[in-house]
Amino acid sequence: MAVLPAALERAFPPSADALLHLARAGVDDSMLREIARADYGMDEAGHLAALRPIRDHGIVPVPMGWEPKEVLELIRWSQPEDPGWEPGSTGERGHRMRAFACAALLRAAAEPPNDGYFGGENSTLAQVIESALELGPEVQEAAARFLTWRTPGMGEDDERPFFAFGLLALAVLLRAGRLSDDDLAAAARWVLAEEAAERAALGAALPPNAEEWLLGLTFFNSRDTVWRRLAGRIATEAAAIPPGDARDALVDVAVRLV
Repeated sequence: MAVLPAALERAFPPSADALLHLARAGVDDSMLREIARADYGMDEAGHLAALRPIRDHGIVPVPMGWEPKEVLELIRWSQPEDPGWEPGSTGERGHRMRAFACAALLRAAAEPPNDGYFGGENSTLAQVIESALELGPEVQEAAARFLTWRTPGMGEDDERPFFAFGLLALAVLLRAGRLSDDDLAAAARWVLAEEAAERAALGAALPPNAEEWLLGLTFFNSRDTVWRRLAGRIATEAAAIPPGDARDALVDVAVRLV
């Protein structure tokens, strides 16, 4: 694996809890009850009791049990832009609920006693980034700070390249006053190196769609369209950067998914 570029760490000081703390602040009691009812209302009281320490104090269960993991995972899949989707809510309310659920799951997965208990983290990350794009720069920055904290400690079998790619997407969107063109070029090359390193480490264990860049590294592909949309955002932002290494490197990354 490649080392996290120092410029990204300076621009987004690592924080284990900034994302969860910001996400939980946006969840009121009615939203928390709605999350607790996500499993057709089953065991609502138990889920609500398990959710309160996360929302009120930012404390994730270690290890995390079925309460509240089940309802957090169900809300993770919510589609706030689809009025017919259940469970979950719509618009900003729905994105705040989804951001909270995803932030809690990602934070819990980083705790050693929960190791191996949260498969397909790339999908959870895709969902929280997409909600962060709707909720604004403050949430985006908190997500980036979580990623500069989490990514360096991940192993080569932990979908680390997706975390690197997500960080790159956020860095490009938040680059003004933080990152130079050279920094962006280095960040893009870092993502390419991370993908290549995991591809080499997986070897024969690669999924059937291994020929696809990044997406071919995991069997958990339910949010591939979200990752492709993020690549599209990178390509759009790259077009606004003067011709040179930064634009070329970002386009090189983006076109592999778009």
